[in-house]
Amino acid sequence: MAKAKKKRSIKPDLDQYICERNEKRYMTYSQAALFYSLPYYGLVRLAKAAGASWKVRKTAIVDLDKLDLYLEELRKEEHEHGTETQSN
Repeated sequence: MAKAKKKRSIKPDLDQYICERNEKRYMTYSQAALFYSLPYYGLVRLAKAAGASWKVRKTAIVDLDKLDLYLEELRKEEHEHGTETQSN
């Protein structure tokens, strides 16, 4: 009897997504959490709220450009809201 060959799982090639040569910037959740100095799950929730994350096989990728735009919008909204409450 011949032994059945074990099928090796092939890991996704994330370099095509996470590369400085690309116009867009992508990172995994853990890399982005370190980059923004945020807790891991806080970054996961933030990325999902921004619509800046998606799964590539078993790995989640964060689009840093989308996340930056979302953070900028939050900052502007908070700044506008803060000035309105101070003037009242």
